[in-house]
Amino acid sequence: MYIKNIFNVRNYKGLDDGFNINFSDITYIIGDNAKNKSTIGSLPVWILTGYSLFGNNREVVSNDKENRGLNTIASMTIIDNTGSEHIITRSKGKDNCVMLDGIRTTQEIISVFYKDIHAFLCAYNPSYFRSMKLTDQRELLLRVLPAISSDYAFTLLEKEEQEILEQPVVDIKGFNKARRAEIKEMKSDLDKMLGNKNALIDIAIQKEDAPLVFEKAQELKNIEQEYERIIENTDNIITVEDLEKDIKKLDEKIKNNVNIELKSLQEKQKKELENFNNVSSTTSNCPVCKQPIQNENLIKVLKIKYKNNVNELADRIGKLKEETKECINTKESQIKKYELMKTPEMQEQTKRRDELKGRIDILQEEKRKVDLFNKEIEIKHNDIIKAKSKIEQLDKEIETIENTIEKYEKQIKIAGRLNLLIIQEQMKKVSEYLDKVTIEFSKVDEESGEILDVYEIKYSGREYEKLSKSYKLRADIEIATLLNKVLGIKTPMFVDDVESITGMKLPKDTQIIMAIVVKFNELEILDSYSEVLEREKRSIDKKIEENSNQLMEAA
Repeated sequence: MYIKNIFNVRNYKGLDDGFNINFSDITYIIGDNAKNKSTIGSLPVWILTGYSLFGNNREVVSNDKENRGLNTIASMTIIDNTGSEHIITRSKGKDNCVMLDGIRTTQEIISVFYKDIHAFLCAYNPSYFRSMKLTDQRELLLRVLPAISSDYAFTLLEKEEQEILEQPVVDIKGFNKARRAEIKEMKSDLDKMLGNKNALIDIAIQKEDAPLVFEKAQELKNIEQEYERIIENTDNIITVEDLEKDIKKLDEKIKNNVNIELKSLQEKQKKELENFNNVSSTTSNCPVCKQPIQNENLIKVLKIKYKNNVNELADRIGKLKEETKECINTKESQIKKYELMKTPEMQEQTKRRDELKGRIDILQEEKRKVDLFNKEIEIKHNDIIKAKSKIEQLDKEIETIENTIEKYEKQIKIAGRLNLLIIQEQMKKVSEYLDKVTIEFSKVDEESGEILDVYEIKYSGREYEKLSKSYKLRADIEIATLLNKVLGIKTPMFVDDVESITGMKLPKDTQIIMAIVVKFNELEILDSYSEVLEREKRSIDKKIEENSNQLMEAA
């Protein structure tokens, strides 16, 4: 991308409305401090991206000397990397928009000229890289490095490491994240399995009791046979007391049926018969003359109703009598049994029967306890066998999970090493764009020989953070060149504070915009370095004159 000019600037920071500037291969912006040199350098970035030189997309760009309510507008002519010319116009204020060749468009469309915003800012303004956090610097550099296929990266590993990793990894970060999640889940399952195993061990080591033998089985059998012979000669096993209670209940039922239920039904039946017999006398009053009249239809309906009631009550009386008769017969039968049970022979038989039944109950309870104890022993024995079998199964599952966890942990470690090897390979591909700058993303641990993940930038072997401002800028320019070349955006480069660098080496085939402080000089845009030197000479002469006058006054 090549910037031809900026024009139609209105309400932008401290610049005059209508400000125009034409750019050359190397453009020098000179002037004393606070003459808007950096402001001019920020214009291409703002028009193209909406950002400031240092990555702020919310910067207030309107001229604070003018009405803030006005739109800030500026246009720029560029030649893209295909040689096509475009005009980009940005407006901010009441009308926020960006236009490409006179047509409103979106920032996404405009981004085709600069691709990654932060990489572009670093390539255009080398000082921006220095302002970034170390983690952001590292992430940016890794993001723009040339891609290496996962298949080729896999060949960078040792054969043993390839066997453990099993296959090429496309997304190392995602792979390791997934593996860590799987390890976490497996360790959780492992904890549950170990807890279950401990519980099963408690069951498996239980002491087993010997089963009991019910030694009175024959006695119980003999008694049960004798008891069966006794009860075969009786209708049931009812006692005298039970018979007395049963006879008493039947007697109360008979009395209730005869004296209360039957009497009540008969009275109701009598009343319904009277109603039936007197239905012919039923009359109603005439609505006109108020004289009583007979209603034949009403009489018919009432006769049917009373007759049905009489018949229903007759049925209920019949059923009650039948029930009472059955109760009387049952009572007589129970009385006969009662009288029979009161005989000495039956009393003796009943006594023997009750003795046998008591003994049977005692022996059956003893047998039930023995059977219950033996059943518990059987269950306990089966539980122990199952626990031992389950422990063996768990041991196999635990071993499988532990082996898988160990394998996954090795894979994570190898994938991390692979990531560093990939970065090393990527850096080899871009090393031609660097001169005195070296960027390290890994180093070898002297004790273990393990490759460690690091981030170090050096310039001529010196750590970046320890460099002077001048040397940091030199390093920034090399990094900016690297980003520019790798991304292929071919953006111009704006170098501020050029006067702080001596013997600066600028990239070839790159449009350069320089901001140079020249004391006592108004803002000027030059495209000849000889003119810059001339302005600097004037500045020096004026400064000498000024210092001479000060010395004279002091003398």
